[in-house]
Amino acid sequence: MATPTASTGFENTAFFYYFIRTIIAVALIIIAYYFGDYIGKVVNRAARITGKNLRAPNTTRTILKTIFIFIAIMIIIAEFNINIWPLLTSLGIAGVILGLALQTPLSNFFSGLMVIITDAVNEGDAVDINGMSGTVREVKFNHTIIDTWDGKRIHIPNSAVWSSNVTKYWPGLSRRLDMSVGVPYSLSPEKMKIIPDLLKKVMDEEPLVYKGPFIEDDPSSVVSNYVTFDGFGSSSVNFSIHFWVLRKDYFDVQIALGMDIFREFTKNGISIPYNQLNVHLDGKIKVGDKLND
Repeated sequence: MATPTASTGFENTAFFYYFIRTIIAVALIIIAYYFGDYIGKVVNRAARITGKNLRAPNTTRTILKTIFIFIAIMIIIAEFNINIWPLLTSLGIAGVILGLALQTPLSNFFSGLMVIITDAVNEGDAVDINGMSGTVREVKFNHTIIDTWDGKRIHIPNSAVWSSNVTKYWPGLSRRLDMSVGVPYSLSPEKMKIIPDLLKKVMDEEPLVYKGPFIEDDPSSVVSNYVTFDGFGSSSVNFSIHFWVLRKDYFDVQIALGMDIFREFTKNGISIPYNQLNVHLDGKIKVGDKLND
């Protein structure tokens, strides 16, 4: 790289020389940022055209922008003839202080790398992290961004994500839901006996109940929808239905099954019980007697 000369004229001064290169360096970093963002969009668009959507488009764009900015910084260092090794070796105690000051950001950064590499959480995952539930919007190097069910946006430090128990609500194609169903004690033994068959029939006939493979690539791994006996409750005999649903049908299937069960029970003369309290008198109070205040 050429060095500034001592000839007269502002354009030949050292200040002008380094000022121009500083402007170029800043422009190069800005261009690298937006170029990485543009390449991320192109990759995402190309994946959609081929019918294979990227699983983590926002995170992919973040990684690409980081790579291009890193390349830009390397070019700037080479252009300015900066030897960073003497600078690194001369940090001494200042480096220790700087390391302590950046301990938390560096912890989040390296935890973010581990989260991305190990696929601990990914964009679009419905998760619970430390009691915070929602859909993962983006995994950045320092924070994981979650959109909660009620429209809030939470930035969770990646060190907390990496060290916490993460619950994925939809790790596969489908998941199982459980619904409690109570029937009255007044039912005859004959009618009580057909309750499991009625509930199983409702699940089999409801199109929103998933009946396909548990693993998408393994047709033999078919899910099982079944009925269990939950015991004798205070006001009802309790059963539970256990059924599998696709993510897109999560809310609709619960409404549909509730209506189906009510319709089937009504058709068979079976009522839905409600909480009851029986009061037994000891015989000292007669009908028509008034209680003293």
